[in-house]
Amino acid sequence: MKKLLAILVLNLLLISSSANAGSIGTGPLTLSPGMADYFIKYLKGGHGKAPMMLILAKDQSFSQYWYCPAGQGNCTPSNPEIWIKKCEMKATSECFIFARSRTVRWKNGINPGKGKESRFNSKWSDEEIKAKLRELGFLGTESESFVTKKEKTSTNLGNTVEQLETLTKLYESGALTEEEFKEAKKKILND
Repeated sequence: MKKLLAILVLNLLLISSSANAGSIGTGPLTLSPGMADYFIKYLKGGHGKAPMMLILAKDQSFSQYWYCPAGQGNCTPSNPEIWIKKCEMKATSECFIFARSRTVRWKNGINPGKGKESRFNSKWSDEEIKAKLRELGFLGTESESFVTKKEKTSTNLGNTVEQLETLTKLYESGALTEEEFKEAKKKILND
């Protein structure tokens, strides 16, 4: 009887883990600076706030995270499909799990989505977290421009007014910090 019960429990665990596997994001994803800061806020949590899950729309139009009120390792896993559906009602694209606990689960071809390679430490500095996100392919390199890739900004993107309008839209949407906005604006006006 114990063997039968053990087999049944194991099968249920395998079924639930494979059902949730489709909830995990896959494919290329470059986080906006604002979304990277949002991930850092989720990761660091605070006293008594252990990160549980971060769900993200593929186009980054919406994201949401939850903390485990009982502390790390003491959470009852919730059904992410419910939260994904709620995300998709507010987003303009499909939503997926980006992170569970302190592990980035999104598989982009670089990040394995599990193990030490994908795990973050909440005690790291913001720059250490961003460096790890770059290493995993979720943040652009420092040499990239804030409007588009450096190669594109050096080519003709249209007149200065169009470039400034695009830059302003990015800033107003939260994709750029004020510092990044000012630096990019200065580049456009000086070129």
